[in-house]
Amino acid sequence: MKRMLMPLRRSVVVLGVVLGAGVAMAAPKQDAINLKIAFQSFNLEMTPEAVTGADFQVARSPGALTGRGLKGNFTLALKDGRVEGAVGGAPVNLTVTKEGDAIVAKGGFGGRPVNLKLSPSELTLYVRDCTYRLKAEQSNRFYTGRRSCDRAMTPGSEIWLPDEFLAASPEEKAAILFLAL
Repeated sequence: MKRMLMPLRRSVVVLGVVLGAGVAMAAPKQDAINLKIAFQSFNLEMTPEAVTGADFQVARSPGALTGRGLKGNFTLALKDGRVEGAVGGAPVNLTVTKEGDAIVAKGGFGGRPVNLKLSPSELTLYVRDCTYRLKAEQSNRFYTGRRSCDRAMTPGSEIWLPDEFLAASPEEKAAILFLAL
């Protein structure tokens, strides 16, 4: 009887370790922008000098973002209330304002129209023909909701923002979100 229970105990321990690892992996990375969009999930590690991911490299410097992403190479100038430059050769011309506790960005990004409203209670974005309507689960940090371009069976979207993102300028916040999505 003892011989039969030993393999069972090992299986339970192995299963517990595997499940425990799954739970640990599901928690958001504290120093990264964590994105779960449709059936994809990725992290963009954010430091004072850079934002990096598998296909995403951004050098951060005062008043500028440079690098490459899925939309191509980019150079962006961050000025008072403006983001200007080019992404993949297409123009960027954003106006960024504060409306109460919300950041509002409007204009063009990579040659396409975009809109953003980021507040402690909601995150609404229009980018690449999709509107994201996300509500805050944790004020200013974790947003969940749906995209207009998803089918009914597609999982909802989640965006988790780290402290480094929250400390960035309004212009940089808007540019990074548009680059990431």
